[in-house]
Amino acid sequence: MAIFKVGNIDYSNRVIAGSYNVQSKPVYTSWNDADGVEHRRLARATKRTEGTFDMFFKSIDDYNAFASQVDTVQLPDLTVPCTVKSNTTNAEVVSFFFVDFSPVRNRKGNWEDYMEKFTVSVKEK
Repeated sequence: MAIFKVGNIDYSNRVIAGSYNVQSKPVYTSWNDADGVEHRRLARATKRTEGTFDMFFKSIDDYNAFASQVDTVQLPDLTVPCTVKSNTTNAEVVSFFFVDFSPVRNRKGNWEDYMEKFTVSVKEK
């Protein structure tokens, strides 16, 4: 099950099924030695959770409420307190994430604006 909360507001029901690609991975530095063998060293003790998923809002007002919530809780370092679920660990991760999205505006036949399906990218600080 996909989980995406911004602050204390749950937007999981806006995540499109089959698009949720959020993983927890080790953070490391890598280098190749003179023989071309790759080596890795952990750069931090905990894994970093990051990934993408698609969202859709039926009305422009629903989208505006979401965008406003992201702006409201965003900290000066541009991180947003979020809760996501990692596919690799099957655990909820509550942390500070960089949240990026670029919606495309469209118009229905009755001249009502809405946002197309868009991809959200999250990366733990």
